[in-house]
Formats: sequence, C-alpha cells, structure tokens
Amino acid sequence: MQLLLLAQDVLINANTLPDSAPLAPPGIGDAWNRMVGVGKWIALGICVLGLLVVGGKMAFDSSRGETTQEISGIIKIVLAVALITGGASLLTFISGGGTA
Repeated sequence: MQLLLLAQDVLINANTLPDSAPLAPPGIGDAWNRMVGVGKWIALGICVLGLLVVGGKMAFDSSRGETTQEISGIIKIVLAVALITGGASLLTFISGGGTA
C-alpha cells in the first residue's frame, strides 16, 4: 500500500516539474542538423528510386497482361517517407531547433 501511495505522490508532483527547452551540447547543434539533413536527403532519394522501380515494374507487368501487386510496395514507400520526415523533424526538434 505504501508503494501505491508513493507512486500516486510522484504522479501528482510530476505535473509541477519545470519543462525545459531541448538544448544541444555546445558545438554540436550545427553539425547535428547537417547530419540529419544529409541523412534525410539520402533516405528520401532512395524512396524516389524505389517509387521509380515499383512504377517500372507495374508498367512491365501491365504490358505483359499480368495483375499488379505493387500497390503494397507503394504503400510501404509512402510510409517510409512519413517515417523519415517525421523522424528527421523529431531529431531536429530534440537537438534544439533549426531546419533539417
């Protein structure tokens, strides 16, 4: 019972803790933002190449009269783009701002 009361006190007092802004260590902010930006650029370039491959495969299958099952590939690529941009935005926010 004591543990439950202690956990309740911690949760109630957690709302009163100060919320500080994210701050990158000195000298790392610009380099970090540059690394995130380059990684994002490379990953999105790979996604564009993936869309071209899937589109080419769809066209090839269509010309042969086969059914296409590449819609799942397109959905995966769109989800990958969402994860890449969201992750890069989150990393940039955590590192203290700036554009990635």
